[in-house]
Amino acid sequence: LTGDAFARGPDPLGVWRIIAKTGAQMVLGNHDDRLLRQFRDLRDGREPKIKKADHQFTFDQLRPVADRFLLWLEQLPLYIAAEAFLLVHAGINPATGLARTTRDEFLVIRTWPPIGGTVGPRWHDAYRPDDRLLIFGHDAPGGLVLKKHPSGHLYLIGLDTGCVYGNQLTAYVLEEDNLVQIPCRRRNGYYGKFR
Repeated sequence: LTGDAFARGPDPLGVWRIIAKTGAQMVLGNHDDRLLRQFRDLRDGREPKIKKADHQFTFDQLRPVADRFLLWLEQLPLYIAAEAFLLVHAGINPATGLARTTRDEFLVIRTWPPIGGTVGPRWHDAYRPDDRLLIFGHDAPGGLVLKKHPSGHLYLIGLDTGCVYGNQLTAYVLEEDNLVQIPCRRRNGYYGKFR
């Protein structure tokens, strides 16, 4: 999973239970990192810094399992590297490559050069592919991204298609080389919004 599995949905605790039950692997996302800081504050006796109502909802839903959830969050990697693929949350630094990508870049990179915000040339436009398929999320404004070598071989997939904004949820089944999309099911009138 490309991270941020708990933010802006109606049942973050249910999502965590499914991940735990299935043993799914996930990388740390920027919203997960925020939860990590908030639950560390709670553990250490400090008041968690929560600025938005949807962040408060997620925190409150996960609070009954705070200790176990924090331990789980603390072990999430910034990337998962396998022989056939590399999985990251937001992306990698196209100038320095995987080994020198910073924690912040793994969590929030969108544009290259970095300018902040959601508008501008994407980091993956400057990315030089290697032999592995690179899979990332995080960039709902950028939508589904599929990039192929001239030979037709897929080398990059961006999966964030903005489900929390009323669009579809997108998955890539590596073993079948197949994209799967299902429509967002509006629940309790909840959709997030682009910033």
